[in-house]
Amino acid sequence: MALNDLEEIWKYTIDNWSSNQANKYYEIILNEISKICQNPEIGRSMDRIVNTHRLRQIQSHIIVNKIKEELILVDRILHKRMDIKSRFNL
Repeated sequence: MALNDLEEIWKYTIDNWSSNQANKYYEIILNEISKICQNPEIGRSMDRIVNTHRLRQIQSHIIVNKIKEELILVDRILHKRMDIKSRFNL
């Protein structure tokens, strides 16, 4: 899902701004994911919705990730105005 989200963000940014801006924003998001991988506990807990995930806002989007064993899994990259709970069918 996160790869699809990232692709949609990139397409939307191209359509509404430019390919240059889309590429810059793509890199910003990937850099933030790298920071999450280096420090998995950063971000806000989602305990009220689902206790296995964390949120990390980057500009207009929220990266939703979880730690599973020793892996960091990015489940979604959602716009900050989206209803996160509904995107997880909870």
